[in-house]
Amino acid sequence: MDLNRFKADTALEDEGVWTTVDAASGCRLKIARIGNRRYRETMARRLKPYRRALRSGTLDDQVTDRITAEVLAETVLLDWQGLERAGGVVAYSPEAAAAILADPAYKDFRDLVVELASDQETYRERALEDAEKNSATSSAGSTTGAGASSS
Repeated sequence: MDLNRFKADTALEDEGVWTTVDAASGCRLKIARIGNRRYRETMARRLKPYRRALRSGTLDDQVTDRITAEVLAETVLLDWQGLERAGGVVAYSPEAAAAILADPAYKDFRDLVVELASDQETYRERALEDAEKNSATSSAGSTTGAGASSS
């Protein structure tokens, strides 16, 4: 088994990947991988004031949910296109994302974001794939030299 099949592209994990969630409406989400460097650092910083409550198991679930929603909005759900509510377009901002992710009525949307951000295949290193595609393209008859144009 080739270990490279597990190799992640850390840039994609941090910067996010556009994923179509509804082709009919054109809704796309830009999702970074859950547990990326920024997520871990931000979550640790945001939970620091609650260390004692975390250790004792007394941290209120509402506080945990709010912090998690804010961290997801800041580090995982990085943008969207074509997201609507009641027929109106919802403009992206980290604040709007945090409000939606924290709203219990949109729990299924939050679960979708977490699911997409957890999909390992989305963040696999693409270098081998791209090399194979380029090789297939060049062997299919692309030209170089005087007749080729560059942009």
